Amino acid sequence: MKRFLILMLLCITVIMLVAGCVPEKPVKDGKGELAVTIDREFTTPATHSPLEWWQTHHPTVINSGDIKEQDCLYCHQVDRSCNNCHGYVGVRKIK
Repeated sequence: MKRFLILMLLCITVIMLVAGCVPEKPVKDGKGELAVTIDREFTTPATHSPLEWWQTHHPTVINSGDIKEQDCLYCHQVDRSCNNCHGYVGVRKIK
């Protein structure tokens, strides 16, 4: 019984440590250092609707040549809206 309690305490400690190390997912207009922010002067283009589709498919659109990466930078600031997500998911950061 004593071993079981020690094992449970150890598991709970490890879970708490791991949970504290995982950064919050980047969210548009969210809070914290990974918040994705876009200047309010820009309206969302039709190509970004629905946003959930665009978030997962924009690499395909850019790689196909339909939109150039440089065109994204008219509205997106690299450090506030691109690289926080790219770093979170572990893909190449935009320069």
